[in-house]
Amino acid sequence: MNASNWFKFTAGIAALVSITSVFGPAVPAHAANPRFSSGSLLVERMGDGTATLSSTAAQISVLEVTTAGSLTNTIILPSGTSNPQTDSGSATSDGYLNTYGGFVSVSGYNAAAGTASVASQNAKVNSLLDSTGTVVTRTLFPTGGAAGTPPSPFSGNNYRSSIPTSGTTFYGVGTSSGSPNTGGAWYFNGSAFTQVSSTATGQPTNLRVVEIYNNQLYATSAASSGYGIFSIGSGLPTTAGNASTLLFNSSISGSASPYGFVMFSTGSQGAGVLDLAYIADDRTTAGGGLQKWTLSGTSWSNSWSLFVSGTAGSSPSTLQSGTGVGFAGIRGLAGTYDSVLGATLYATTTELSNNRLISIFDTGTTTPSTYTTLQSAGSNYVFRGVDLSPVAVPEPSTYAIAAMATLGMANLILRRRRAGDSDG
Repeated sequence: MNASNWFKFTAGIAALVSITSVFGPAVPAHAANPRFSSGSLLVERMGDGTATLSSTAAQISVLEVTTAGSLTNTIILPSGTSNPQTDSGSATSDGYLNTYGGFVSVSGYNAAAGTASVASQNAKVNSLLDSTGTVVTRTLFPTGGAAGTPPSPFSGNNYRSSIPTSGTTFYGVGTSSGSPNTGGAWYFNGSAFTQVSSTATGQPTNLRVVEIYNNQLYATSAASSGYGIFSIGSGLPTTAGNASTLLFNSSISGSASPYGFVMFSTGSQGAGVLDLAYIADDRTTAGGGLQKWTLSGTSWSNSWSLFVSGTAGSSPSTLQSGTGVGFAGIRGLAGTYDSVLGATLYATTTELSNNRLISIFDTGTTTPSTYTTLQSAGSNYVFRGVDLSPVAVPEPSTYAIAAMATLGMANLILRRRRAGDSDG
């Protein structure tokens, strides 16, 4: 097992829980293969390949792809009238899965494929999958609206991204319509929802992609309250109304449009200090594309921003810092960091259909100039979020071995995202 995945293995020990259905039955997903492979990628795909992608509900699939670009597994979530989980085919800010602690979290809507304007519905749902690709918990959201008892998280608007904290608990982010404001970040503790982010004036309530790094909750926003990465509360908040703090404004030029992001500790600012960040920005104007940021002392500075050339199947596979016809931005983002080799990044591009899953290698010494296309989504499909595959929770008999190995790998763990986790 490589070091970039080891924290997921050990975090899975702490995440051992009794897996039960919450507010809805666990639903088997159709999978081609029985288990995810360590070190592969998971990418969320919308569409069935036939219907044109639009604001109506579209089928969700979770694809497993090797880092060399081979498709090894396809998990299709139900999209009919029985226990469906779908998402908007055209809402570019929806569909950003995450893996953490041995589980995968997928956000969506409890609506059959073809449902009109699905993102405006309160019938939202979140599924947690284990390392075998099985849906172990399916959580239905309250549907009574913003003023309901309990209120509907993200009432009347987009539910965009989620991240698991165990097999029954997760954080979710999005935005809302109506009053009171039910956007921002929510936590589900296995039985009830709590709006953990503040809705006070000036606080971000329109969030896009959620992540956990060094046991701290983060999310991106592209609203007037701030453009960039926000920390939410202290650590992993479970109580209501925590203040969010903007780490830095990612608007290199104009107003930034951040989506996925990864953060690493290179050790240059001290052990465990997150001092390297990459942000996916979907603009194709100056400052968009893949952004690189580094921390020195208390100040973050931008190193570069790069656009992706061409469309699916095109050549050459070049990156450039300027704008131009035929160049794309980035939305989904994951990655790993090695203190010797540098950062390896995995991203989804911004085409509205048949977009690409690509890899970019940054040595840290020169600006990357090329990328590799791993997969194309296909006609009437679109890729959204991407992350590394989860590592299975070990059997009880392996706990002592895992603990001993963890102590021996402490220095390596400090250099990985999420204080060890390496995916985006």
